[in-house]
Formats: sequence, structure tokens, C-alpha cells
Amino acid sequence: VYNVVGLPESEVDQRIAPFYKSVENPSTTVLSTLGVIEVHISARAASEEEAETLLAGLGDKIELALGDYVFSTKGESLEEVVGAFLVMRQKTIAVAESCTGGLLAERLTRVPGSSDYFLGGAVSYSNEMKTRLVGVPPAMIQAHGAVSRPVAQAMAEGIRSHTGASIGVGITGIAGPSGGTAEKPVGLVYIALADERGTQVREFRFPGSRERVRHWSSQMALEMVRRRIKG
Repeated sequence: VYNVVGLPESEVDQRIAPFYKSVENPSTTVLSTLGVIEVHISARAASEEEAETLLAGLGDKIELALGDYVFSTKGESLEEVVGAFLVMRQKTIAVAESCTGGLLAERLTRVPGSSDYFLGGAVSYSNEMKTRLVGVPPAMIQAHGAVSRPVAQAMAEGIRSHTGASIGVGITGIAGPSGGTAEKPVGLVYIALADERGTQVREFRFPGSRERVRHWSSQMALEMVRRRIKG
């Protein structure tokens, strides 16, 4: 099973179809779950060794076609993969969350042994708490709004500074179902990552329900961390 993040199902299928459609064995199934595209391949053969050879032949082509969008091949969750990278690189992480309400911290600490790299987090839901807990200047919030690129950056840099973590993550957005405007619609989310190399901020427009927006926000935050550590 190849677990993929960051590509829509249609593009995953487009990339790998030339390889799997030309063979009947192994067989390939593409499944879409919340935040992850799963590519399942299975082979039938007279022996396990022969089946493994068939799987490797197709699997290598699929993995090459999908590249760095594949985050695991053995069923690990994205938070498990990120945790392994943090341990390997001897990095620590802290998070400042608004619209996700602590979901990213929950996912990071869901992994056994996460105390080795997770230092803590702040759910700075109100504007006041963004200022008091992570040091976002009130003038910045007034000028740009709580859901903005500068505020996400200040949240990531603030939590990193407050905790001494190697990596700070800031998330602010509009999860809905209400609260959106024409300029800042429901599903607009800014995610920032700060480390010793500087700060990266990305803007996302997630469709769907409040639960979906919150989950996708935590998923893409983890993916940003994975790619940053992996280099």
C-alpha cells in the first residue's frame, strides 16, 4: 500500500495508470480517504517469492511516478512518519493552533514516544490569546485580520521562541460553517512553519465541512513538517 498526500485522486491515477493498466497481475486499486490517497497493489502467484517479485516490478514504477508524495509504504500514518523524522534528525516541535483547536497537537501526541520531540502547544483561539500566549502583536491582527499570512507567521515564530523548539507551526483559518466573507471564505487556512532556516507560510482553500477543513489543515501542516525535515 502506497500512502500519498498532497495530490488529488485524479492526478494520482493519471500518473500511475500507464503502468497498472497494462497488466492484470498485480491488480491495482486507488482509494481516497480523508486526507490520504491509498494505492493498493496485490499479486497472485504460486509462491510468496514470486508474488513479491511481481509486486516489486510494478511497485517500483508506481513509487517513481508518485515521488515524494508517497509518505509511507507500510501503513504508517503521517504523524508516525513525521515523528520518526523528528527523532532521526533530533528535532523538537511546538504548535500554535487556532481553527484546528488542538487537533495537530493531538495527532502528534497520538504516537507513542512523542514526548521525545513534542514540547507543547497553544490553542490561541481568540485574538487576545494569540497575543498573550504566542506574542502576535495586536496591531498586526487589526491590520491584517486574525486569518492572514502575517498572523500565521507570527504564531509559528512565537511558539517556537516561547518553547525553544526546533520547529514552530502556526495555523489560523476559517473552518466554518459560518464566519466566511467574500474576501476570506470558509475553508481559507494559513499554515506557517518556522525553523532555523526561516519561516514558510502557505495558503490553502479547503472545501467541505468544518470537520474536513480542520482535518485537512492538520494533514497539510504535518506534510509541511515532513517535507521541511526531509529537505
